[in-house]
Amino acid sequence: PWLIRHLTPMAKALKPATEAAGSMRHSGPVALKEVRRILVIRPGGLGDAALTVPMLQALRQGFPEAGIDVLVERRNAGVYEISDVVDEIYRYDSGALSVLRRLRNVQYDLVIDTEQFHHFSTVFANLLRPKFLCGFNTLGRSHLQTHSVPYSDDAYEVYSFLRLAESVLGSSINFDPDRPFIDVMPEAQAWAAQAMEAKDARAAAVIAPVAGGSSRLWPVARYAEVAEWLIGCGHYVVLLAGRDGIEAASKISHHCRPGAVLNLAGETTLAQSAAVLQQAGLSVSADTGVMHLAYGVGTPTVALFGSGSHLKWGPPGRDHRIVRNGLSCSPCIRFGRLPSCPHDFACMRELHAGDVIAAIEDLLPG
Repeated sequence: PWLIRHLTPMAKALKPATEAAGSMRHSGPVALKEVRRILVIRPGGLGDAALTVPMLQALRQGFPEAGIDVLVERRNAGVYEISDVVDEIYRYDSGALSVLRRLRNVQYDLVIDTEQFHHFSTVFANLLRPKFLCGFNTLGRSHLQTHSVPYSDDAYEVYSFLRLAESVLGSSINFDPDRPFIDVMPEAQAWAAQAMEAKDARAAAVIAPVAGGSSRLWPVARYAEVAEWLIGCGHYVVLLAGRDGIEAASKISHHCRPGAVLNLAGETTLAQSAAVLQQAGLSVSADTGVMHLAYGVGTPTVALFGSGSHLKWGPPGRDHRIVRNGLSCSPCIRFGRLPSCPHDFACMRELHAGDVIAAIEDLLPG
């Protein structure tokens, strides 16, 4: 924080402050002729990255002649490989100094820093010396930005990211919460179709039985109960997870009758997972990357929320349901920070299979 306060602003179009100390500064729309190259910075997980896609699409439309690159992390880079929404993908955790040198040589006209609560991306964006620097006004960094945008921890994240694009485009952006926004490459679609060729894809129900962080975990036995109920209703279950979910998926698979479960845990790329979700009729998970991918490709979702904010992360639209207890202490993650829990994550532990089944029945009547 001390460094942020004392950094010398390097955005070339930054005007001298004319407002009272601590107030926000906003520049007007950026002219098309001013922008040949755009860099979007997005640290964080898969969900954070997936929800930047509508903003990137808006930038494509607003600056049709500009190249658009992203600076991301190893753990979320795959989101931008699913479709052709960006030109180049850079990872700052592959060597920050070398990446900084490479990106400074590109000479970006516009840098959009989408990070809200951490400082590294702010320093990085400033050191790139763009013409224009757009970001949220958190962390006391608005003096570094030509376009400083308010941020709400209770607004759906897609809308927050779109406000960044609106600030540089100078116009409002219409987002349809019922329209898919992630396109899946044909190769991945073909792979998913082959993997599911013996089944009716729309009868497939995807279950993702793990989530990042203990505060979002739901007991595997309850996922198995939901899987068994789905099978009894004529669905077949597809299990999706990374290598960290192999054990949980195996337990669910063994709990269900043979032939009714397709266990893909640890077997798919991110693009293949997105394609499986795109061809399925339902996704059930906690607040995790699979949930955001499912929403992005247009799959109806049932999402379990505890410590995380359903207002900020829960898929909007008519084809999605949120399952949560609504305890007085939930959600407790505020401004990117998870406090210690004296209740052993009762917000998730006290969710029952029946709660999830009821949400599925409401979403998919009959």
